[in-house]
Amino acid sequence: MKHLAAAFALAVPIHATAANEHVQSVHLELSMRLVPQTRVLEAHAVLTCECGGPIMVSLGSRFTAAQPLVDGVAARSDHTSAGAQQQWRLELPQVPARHRVELRYRGELAPLVEADERGVLGGLPPMASERGSFLPGGSGWYPELGLDLFTYRVELELPAGQRGLVAGRLMRESMDANLYHAQFELTQPAESIDLVAGPYTVEERASGDVRLRTYLHPEIADLSAGYLDAAAGYVDRYSRAIGPYPYAGFSIVSSVLPTGFGMPSFTYLGIDVLRLPFIRTTSLGHEVLHNWWGNGVYVDWQHGNWSEGLTTFMADYAYKEDEGESAAHEMRLTWLRDFAAVPAERDRPLREFTSRTHDASQIVGYSKAAFVFLMLRDEISREAFDTGVRRFFAEQKFHRASWTDLERAFARESRRDLHAFFAQWLDRKGAPAVAVERASAQAIASGYRIAATLTQGEPAYTLRVPISVETDRGMEEHIVHLDASTQEISFETTSRPRTMTIDPGLRVFRRLDPREIPPIVRQVTLDPSTITVIATKSADVESNARALAQRLMDTQPRFADSAPRDASLIVIGLHGDVDAWLSGAHLPPRPDQLRDRSSAQVWTAQLPGGKTLLAISARDAAALQALLRPLPHYGKQSWLVFDGAKAVDRGVWKVRAVSWRFE
Repeated sequence: MKHLAAAFALAVPIHATAANEHVQSVHLELSMRLVPQTRVLEAHAVLTCECGGPIMVSLGSRFTAAQPLVDGVAARSDHTSAGAQQQWRLELPQVPARHRVELRYRGELAPLVEADERGVLGGLPPMASERGSFLPGGSGWYPELGLDLFTYRVELELPAGQRGLVAGRLMRESMDANLYHAQFELTQPAESIDLVAGPYTVEERASGDVRLRTYLHPEIADLSAGYLDAAAGYVDRYSRAIGPYPYAGFSIVSSVLPTGFGMPSFTYLGIDVLRLPFIRTTSLGHEVLHNWWGNGVYVDWQHGNWSEGLTTFMADYAYKEDEGESAAHEMRLTWLRDFAAVPAERDRPLREFTSRTHDASQIVGYSKAAFVFLMLRDEISREAFDTGVRRFFAEQKFHRASWTDLERAFARESRRDLHAFFAQWLDRKGAPAVAVERASAQAIASGYRIAATLTQGEPAYTLRVPISVETDRGMEEHIVHLDASTQEISFETTSRPRTMTIDPGLRVFRRLDPREIPPIVRQVTLDPSTITVIATKSADVESNARALAQRLMDTQPRFADSAPRDASLIVIGLHGDVDAWLSGAHLPPRPDQLRDRSSAQVWTAQLPGGKTLLAISARDAAALQALLRPLPHYGKQSWLVFDGAKAVDRGVWKVRAVSWRFE
C-alpha cells in the first residue's frame, strides 16, 4: 500500500489470476545487487509455494531472465511478453504440493526523474541513480505468482556509500570499503515489496521493542533527532490507542522526488517535504498510523477503502482536537466547504472509493469518510468507539478487512445495530441539506416551547442533529433526531428564545447553506464547466498561464475569451490586464486589501450567475511561472498573496452563521 505524502495515494494490489488459482502460501527469497551508478539490477529469486500447475510467474519486461527452474530442474514453460510485463507458464503436477521456483535475471532500471504530484499518482517504474533509487512494489522488479499476500526475505547488496531498505525486520547489516549488505525479513503477509536506496546518513533509536531509524540525505541529516522524537511519540500514542505496533521498526527515508510514499514500516518523503516544520506534527503521524490501518489491517479493495478515512480521523483530525475545539471546528468546516465544491456529477458513494485519483475522490475518500467516523463516535459514545477500534485491529490484524468488518466491530462494542447508519453514509452519494422551514416560540409555565419544521431533502437520512438556541439568559443546546424529509420537532427552553441555529458546531456531514460557503479556489478547479481566460496577450505570459491552468484544473482545462453565466471562470494575466478585463466584463474588481502586494495575488469572488471567479494576477511572466508548483496546494483558500513561489499571506472570506430569528 502506498500513500502520497499528506494525501497519500494507494496502489491497488494485483490479485491471483485464474491460472494461479491453486497457488497458496507463497514465500519469496530474493538475493539482489543494485548498482545505482549504472542502474543495473542483478537478482536470484526463489519462490516457494503450495501450488499445482499450471502456474504463471510474472516479471517486468525490462529484465532478461534465465530459464526458470522448478525444484532444481529446468521447467517446461511457455514464455510471453506484453507491454511492461513478461510471464512464464510453468506446468506442474495437478495435485498441489510444495514447489520451489527459481529465476535469475538482470536488467537496467529507468533513470530517476523528478515527477510532480499528479505524475507520481500514475505509478512509477523501478528507477535508480546515485542520488536515490526507488523500486515500487507492483512495478515488476521482482517475480510474482500473483497471490494476494506473501512473505519474503531480501538480501540487498549496494556499492559503498549507499544504504537501502525494504519493509520488514532488519536481520543483519554490514559495510566495508566496497559494499553494503543488509538482510530484511517480513514474516507477516505482505501485499508488495518497495525498495529504496540512496547516499544516506543513518541514525537509530529504540522505542521499547521498536527500532526507529532515519535514512536521510546528508544535507538534511540534522533533522534526524526531531523526526526520531516525533516517531517515538506516535508509535507510543497509537500502540496505547489501538494495540501493539505491528512491525519491528519504523524508518523515515528521504527522497529526491518532490513528494513521498508510506509503506509498511517506513515512509519515503521528499527532501523539501521533510524540511517543512509542520510535517513532524501532521503527515508523519498520519504515516505512522497507516502501519495499523492499511498496512497492519489490509484493505478489502473489492468493497471499498476505509483506511484513509479512519487514518485521517485518528491522525489529522485528532491533532486538531488536541489543539482545541476551535481548530477541530475549522477542519470540519473545511471538509464541508470542500464537499460543497464537488460537482454533483463527480460525487460518488463512499463505498466506491478505493484510492485518490483527483481532488474530488480525495474529498470523498478522506474527508467525508473521516466525518463519518466522527458522527459514529458521537452516535455510540467515545468509549464504545475506542473499544471498537481495538476490537477491529485485534480481529483483523494482517487480514483483509472491509467496511462490513468495521461495522461489526463497532456494533458489538456499542451493542447497537449500525447497519442503517453505515448504509446511508456508504452506499449513497451526496449529503442531507438540513434547514429550518419555519419556527415559532410560545410562552408556557416553565419557559417557552419551540415548535419548528425541519427539512433535509429526499431521500431522508436518519440524523442526530445538534441545535443551539440563543435565549435572553444565554445559550441552550439541544439534540433532535430526524428521520423524515420534512419533520415537526418541539422542545422547551427556560427563557425567551432569540435565535435558533441548526448544527452550529458542524457535527453532521451535510450540504452547507449557500450563505455558509465563501468562494474558494477549489470551487473553480473542481468544476468541469470552468472556462480559463488569458487576459495578457504575450507569448511568455500565455504559455505560463496555460501551464498553470493545466496544473490547477482537476479536469482538462477549457480556454476562451469569455465565459457564460453558468460557468466558473479563471482569469490569468498581468496586474493591469486582469484589472482591465474584469472591469470590461463588469465583474468584481481586485479587493483593496490585495492591491500592490508582492509579486502575485490570487482571489475568488461570487459571479452573478452563482458560479465562482478565480483571478490570478502577476507582476510579470516570471512571477506567474513561480505559481506553478505552490498554487495547486491552496484549494481551500479564498485569497493568497505570493512573493515568488512563497505564499506570504492567505485567508478565507468571512461568512456569517445562518440562524432562524424569532419575532
